[in-house]
Amino acid sequence: MNVRNATIKDAHAISLFVSALSAEHIGPSLGKGGLEKLLGSMDEAATKKRMVDGWPHICITHESTLLAIAVIKPPTHLYHLFVRTDQQRTGIGTILLKIVDAWCVDSFGTPIATVNSSLNAVEAYRRFGFNTDGPIIEIDGVRHQPMVRRIPR
Repeated sequence: MNVRNATIKDAHAISLFVSALSAEHIGPSLGKGGLEKLLGSMDEAATKKRMVDGWPHICITHESTLLAIAVIKPPTHLYHLFVRTDQQRTGIGTILLKIVDAWCVDSFGTPIATVNSSLNAVEAYRRFGFNTDGPIIEIDGVRHQPMVRRIPR
């Protein structure tokens, strides 16, 4: 496995990766028009814009195949955490979150603190130490559960 920061050249592959996983895993939990709205926020142009805006995209690959991606909205919001379906529950997500936490600590003095979880991933984020933070929110058919991780000082 190789862990690296993604570059603009990776934007197309990242967009395809997160879009396919979203359609498979998140789509069934969305309201009317939600999947189209979500996929629009994951297209190549939106991915490139986040990169240009300085949002770190950290990926795990194996033999040039993308296995997982995490995107940080600075300073400490986890914007994306996607693991290829056949690699889920293998520990790759935990490894990636630890790497992202270390980046946030080095850059801002605190690990990832918030995430807007898709409804299918709430229990996974609970295992990572996150707790729900208010009700489920729906905007234009896209539903998410705000979550926060209290970091002991």
